[in-house]
Amino acid sequence: MVDAEKLSIARGQLGPKCASCGSPLIFAEALVIDSEYHCFSCYEKVTGASSASEPKEVSGLRMD
Repeated sequence: MVDAEKLSIARGQLGPKCASCGSPLIFAEALVIDSEYHCFSCYEKVTGASSASEPKEVSGLRMD
């Protein structure tokens, strides 16, 4: 049975709450660690992981 305390509809969709900070998520953005859902910032804190790429400027590409 699903624990209703771990779910949220705060963002217009049924989704989990972050196990670390409790913020509402949608399943598409939730990251799983040991069967618990985490937001991206908490995932980075728990795992120590960071982005593998750095942003860069691309000439000729308008992003306005």
